[in-house]
Order: sequence, then C-alpha cells, then structure tokens
Amino acid sequence: MKILYAIQTTGNGHLSRAQKLAPEFSKKAKVDILTSGPKNNFPTYKTPIKHYKGFKFFTSKSGSINWIKTIFLNNYFQFFIDVLKCPVKDYDLVISDYEPISAWASILRGVKCVALSNQYVLNSENVPKPKKYSRLVLRVINLFCPSKVGYGYHYRPYNKNILDPIIRDNIREINASTSNEILIYLPTYSINNIVDIIKQIPVKMEWTIFTNESNSNYNLERININSISDELFTKKIGSCYGIICAGGFSTTSEAIFLGKPMLVVPVKAQIEQQFNAAALEKEGIQILKEFSLNYIDKINEWIHSPTVLHINYEDNSGEIVNKILKTNT
Repeated sequence: MKILYAIQTTGNGHLSRAQKLAPEFSKKAKVDILTSGPKNNFPTYKTPIKHYKGFKFFTSKSGSINWIKTIFLNNYFQFFIDVLKCPVKDYDLVISDYEPISAWASILRGVKCVALSNQYVLNSENVPKPKKYSRLVLRVINLFCPSKVGYGYHYRPYNKNILDPIIRDNIREINASTSNEILIYLPTYSINNIVDIIKQIPVKMEWTIFTNESNSNYNLERININSISDELFTKKIGSCYGIICAGGFSTTSEAIFLGKPMLVVPVKAQIEQQFNAAALEKEGIQILKEFSLNYIDKINEWIHSPTVLHINYEDNSGEIVNKILKTNT
C-alpha cells in the first residue's frame, strides 16, 4: 500500500503533527511526503518528494490577514497546473493536513483522500464558535482543501470525528519547570511592534521572542530575540512562566499539555484561530483582540493572575492511524 501524506507548511502545526503521524503510517504502508506553502525549516519526517509554492496568506504589521492581497496576489494559474501534475494517481490513499493541491488533485482524479486537520471540524456540531464570524469565509476554508472524508483535532472531544491533539514526543519528554521568563510567539507581528509594547510593561520579567524576521539571535535589555528553532522553542516552553501566542492549534495544545499559562492573541480575520480562541475562552483562558499598547493593563493582569488549563492528552497516534486505515482502505 502507498500513501501520500500532504502537508501545508504555513506555521509549524501541520508539520509537527506529521512528525508524529507519518512514522505511524509508515508502519502500515510506504509513505511519501508532499508539502506546499511558504518555505519552512521545521523538520519533516522524511524529505518531501515535491514542494509546491501553493497559496500564501498575506498579513499586515498589526497581525491581521490581508484578504485583498491574499486573493489578488496568489498565482491561480500555477495552482491549477500544480493540481494537474500532482502525482496522486500513484497512491492508494492521500492524507491531507490542510494541503490544497493534493486534495483538489484527488477529487479530479478520483483518488481516496482523507482530510486530517482541525480546520475540517470548525463547523461541526457542539464545537465552540465565536460570537461573530463570516459563514462565507468558513465556506472558503472548506473549499480551500475539500474532502468527503475527514477528521479534525480539538481541545475537547466535542463530537465523534474529533481527535485529541497530537503532542510531539519531544514535548512529552519535557520535565516542566517554571522561571520568570515569558515566551512570545506572535509570527504576524513585527519585532519592533512587540518590543515597543514589552518596554511599557512595568513587571520585571525576562522575555524571549521567537521570530521569522531574523536568522540570528540577539539581546536587548531583558529581551531575547531568537530566530525560529524547534529545539530552542521546545526548551523554552518547558521552563517558561507563561506564553503569549497566536491562536494556532499546535502551540496552544502543547501549552495545555504542559500546564503553561497562556495569553492568546488570535490573528484577525483568521477564522480558525478565532474558533480556537472561542474554545479556549470557554475554558477560562485569557484572550486579547490584539497585542498593542491599548491592552497593557490586560497583559499586566494576566502576568499577575493567569488561568492555567492542564490536560494530559494521551499518546493515541497509533490508534488514529489504525482508525483511518480501517475505515478508508
């Protein structure tokens, strides 16, 4: 049996799940990796057989998605060509972690494709939802990576096709501790913007910022700025006081697993993160509309009295793979 495991490379969440699940699929079949999206140095299970440019989501300096640029600056003709050339016919099954080229190619070629991403269950029954959201955007999200069969991840098992978060082995192996260091991972915000806000916070904490703006690490007063590094990020999240992060599913799930306080700043107009924030807020986690000087008091309040959500998610990656293969092959 041959499986094509296709991964969207925007952010690290899709890639981190594949680190855990792809080896499990490899115990049952021959697995090839395909990726699309922005270049990402996050390690994959094995070298992809193909990387496509795919779609790019453009963001503003304030952290919101710029839908005008996203809609008009992507190359749809190249996307269509990539769909036609995608080698899905060489495989018995395609697993798509929100990777659109393989998903559309599978529909056009009649190849079985299973969606495996938290985006797949956003509109499911019982899943917490924001008070306001665009049903049109939600429809676009579903059309972006279509599939007739799929499973999603969430913080709680809201319904039967929802799986527990995939927690990487290197996170599970952490012996968590607590320092006076606050970790910041807000990839859509500029470094200058983040630093200007930190300097206005009166509490004397150490700050570590992870960014993709720089390839080198440097220090300011009480502020450490680091390029994205999986090894260093894993070390820091295990020992930090708390984390200020966007609403991405993998980072927030790992913080929950480790029992780390979170202050979550979902990306504006990023509907998946808005849904994640709605679920986290229901659990008592503090949510900020934006990371700005307007919310200094809220940041201080969080530092002094954070809410902690701790769920010891079991390692059920083998069961997930068996379930998918049993019902789809």
